[in-house]
Amino acid sequence: MRTAFFAICFLFSTSIFAQNELPERIQTYFDKYQEDFPVEKAYLHLDKFTYTLGEDLWFSAYLVAGGTQVPSPLSNTLYVDFFDGEGLLLTQKMIQVENGRGAGDFKIPSFAKTGIYQIKAYTSWMKNFGEDYFFTQRFEVIDGLGGSFLPRVEFLDLSAAEGKVRYQVSLQAVNSSGDPLSNKNILVQATGDGEVLYSQELQLSAQGEAEFIFSIPAVAHASQSLELSFEENEDYVITQKIRLPYSLQLADIQFLPEGGQLLMGKKSKLAFRAVDPDGTPITLTGTLEGEEGTTFSSNFAGLGKVEITPSKDSYVALIQSTLYGESRKVALPKASSKGLNIQVQNPEEGAFLSALVQGNEVDGNLLLVSHTRGLINFMVQGKLTNGVWGARIPKKNLPSGINTIAVLDEKGKPLLERLVFIQNEDTLQLNLSSSSQITSRGKIDLSLESLFQNNPNSGSFSIAVADVDQVQDESELFGSIFSHLLLSSDLKGEIYRPGYYFQHQNPETKEALDLVMLTHGWSRFSWEDIFTEKFPDQGYYIEQGISIKGKIKEQYPTRKGLGGGKINVVIGEGIELLSTEYGPDGMFLLTDLQYQDSVTVTITAEDSRAKNFIDLELEDPKLLFSKLKVKYPLEISWPEGLVSTVRERSLMQQLNADPKIIDLEEVTIGAKTLQEEKTSNRKIYGSGDATLKPDEIPGGSGFVNIFQMIQGRVAGVRVNLNGFSASVQIRGVGSIQAGTEPLYLLDNIPVDAATLGQVSPRDVESIEVFKDPSRTAIFGSQGANGAIAVYTKTGAGLSSTSVGGTLVTKYGGYALPREFYSPKYDEKSPATAVTDKRATLFWNPLISTDASGKASVEFYNSDSASKHLVVIEGMDSFGRLGRLVKVLE
Repeated sequence: MRTAFFAICFLFSTSIFAQNELPERIQTYFDKYQEDFPVEKAYLHLDKFTYTLGEDLWFSAYLVAGGTQVPSPLSNTLYVDFFDGEGLLLTQKMIQVENGRGAGDFKIPSFAKTGIYQIKAYTSWMKNFGEDYFFTQRFEVIDGLGGSFLPRVEFLDLSAAEGKVRYQVSLQAVNSSGDPLSNKNILVQATGDGEVLYSQELQLSAQGEAEFIFSIPAVAHASQSLELSFEENEDYVITQKIRLPYSLQLADIQFLPEGGQLLMGKKSKLAFRAVDPDGTPITLTGTLEGEEGTTFSSNFAGLGKVEITPSKDSYVALIQSTLYGESRKVALPKASSKGLNIQVQNPEEGAFLSALVQGNEVDGNLLLVSHTRGLINFMVQGKLTNGVWGARIPKKNLPSGINTIAVLDEKGKPLLERLVFIQNEDTLQLNLSSSSQITSRGKIDLSLESLFQNNPNSGSFSIAVADVDQVQDESELFGSIFSHLLLSSDLKGEIYRPGYYFQHQNPETKEALDLVMLTHGWSRFSWEDIFTEKFPDQGYYIEQGISIKGKIKEQYPTRKGLGGGKINVVIGEGIELLSTEYGPDGMFLLTDLQYQDSVTVTITAEDSRAKNFIDLELEDPKLLFSKLKVKYPLEISWPEGLVSTVRERSLMQQLNADPKIIDLEEVTIGAKTLQEEKTSNRKIYGSGDATLKPDEIPGGSGFVNIFQMIQGRVAGVRVNLNGFSASVQIRGVGSIQAGTEPLYLLDNIPVDAATLGQVSPRDVESIEVFKDPSRTAIFGSQGANGAIAVYTKTGAGLSSTSVGGTLVTKYGGYALPREFYSPKYDEKSPATAVTDKRATLFWNPLISTDASGKASVEFYNSDSASKHLVVIEGMDSFGRLGRLVKVLE
């Protein structure tokens, strides 16, 4: 498989100028990079981009490798991290990938924080190339039941002076019916990087309105927000957060000459990029000081350009914000009397990409190199004649994506570099037809056809069907398989509204995409690395299964220490049996294990010196991220269609939940196992009002801490996560009035929340939640706010030890895939009696077209959907992409 993979990669590589040392060295380096360091990329197709608390999020995973981006034959393990609206890691899942494809889901907690959530996806091998190229997807989560407080904020004025930024703000607060919150009190706070910079309590007018002025320090915070809190009742406070705009004085405004250099007397295209400290684009206008007629403006992404023929070495741009009228000056890069510049033409209908190189006082041979994702497609040598040299690159040799053109001197020093986006006719054509009408609870039959250049083509796809009244196509804002694999994944920095560049094929879109090329850099490697033969560090290996790392220690340390020995491992009830050896350092690594969910892992070791007087310890997988930079919405979102059905959808989910998730309010009587009996005997305070058993929660091994397991699973318990700690309130006891935490117990010992947060979920046998005063009375005054008792499997609190050279423990495996619930209305059942208001009507993460390019799916409509939004994405075995968005009526 690996040989075939690299044969595909080298279709675009050609050995050019073999008689010349410089081109040969470049070709050799690029070929070795492709063979030994093939870059992997991940992409997740989500069923939609806006969710309500308590909903399921479904995703289909695509993993590609190499310059041609074929389905990856390398990694089989994909890590997917799930972050809340405060940027805190909620959970991580390991997704099993086969032939570059996988699938999974997340349950959005019912009582979590709202805001802009994020997902990251990456493999172990991808860590060698830097975190900037991991897949990151943002999406919005709203509280569908929190419509009693919907603030509308308008920033009337913004100005900066004497180290302060002054805001004038208009506030109107209404409920979901549009009625004003008359004479209510609102707590207003301005924060920067999590620190409260301003706080004030306001009383709204009879019309639910207020106007106020405040100032904060003029500091370039990575994120800043305006937080508005409304106390609906003594039990419930609703907090809404929106992005707080920045002063123009704090903006990052860069002018970037085409190719990298501004040359005296040579006409140059000067692109610019203007963003706030949090990466949000700025709309502005400007002129060049002392140069009449050189006006310019930015587009929606904060990008723009101006053309200039420098007659002096320095210029200054006069910039003005279109929002608040602020102004500032920005110095342009200095023009040089010696060097090169480049002008690239990429005509839509032309067969060639042309590059015109101009220069002053540049002698000697030049080498132009063109490559796409490290695949050399063109090299040519030449030199300036009367200060000019050019090249024409055949487009037919260029795959779709970012193409890099670089000009080097005869010693290999890069003199300029230019990115160009190529969109060739190498995409899949997808057709969708329906043989049925859309009726209430009616059966829907869809037929998918996949073609390449009008010929049937087999491929692997994912399909999401949603109710148009509840879900819109937001891929222009959030991106698609095209925008990620062909654009965002090869550029550092955020691309604003990445899907825009692939939804519209017109001159305006093409010009906007070229501005992205002019203001970003392709930096998988540097030219200096090529000539020093420097390659990425291989600190992380390709994972084709689950890895377990651990260490063996002497029970009673001796001077001689360990002698090394053999380890025998049993996964589950004989899922896998394997043996390995370890050395005197005691370290061992088990790789390429294949199992799902948490299973019992039994490890037995005997040392050549210490025999079985040894302890075995497993190393917990290290989390790469625990917190991300927060992104705040520009305004409070309230999609009427989606939130109006939240109660019906919640009920339907509960009735059709995974059978492994038990109703915690029910009382179940049955025989106890020996382990259950032992645990019961340790529960000196008895059983709580609710019991959680992590081993019975599907995907329980993916939780970062035990608070995530509690969150949303026990009625009346609200959990607000804060890293590995948490704030917990139990309704029905004193915590609401007193504002204090419940009592925490770890194997009957009182601990704080931070200590409890350090307990590994896989070491937990059960969690008892005490809510009722009759049950909490046993704890005395300490239990006035309820109690949460955690019992570990060993009964040893945070420690987990082996006995006689044998360790038996639970270890997380691949996430157990859930099947998307789609009701069948051809027969009656208790489930079909529930009102059906599904937002996502159908989801299939892994659907393949056959050799004739055909595939079909069927599902039943909801009660009310009259139009269906269908989004299909996928690829074939050659890495060719396909996408279709269609509304069925």
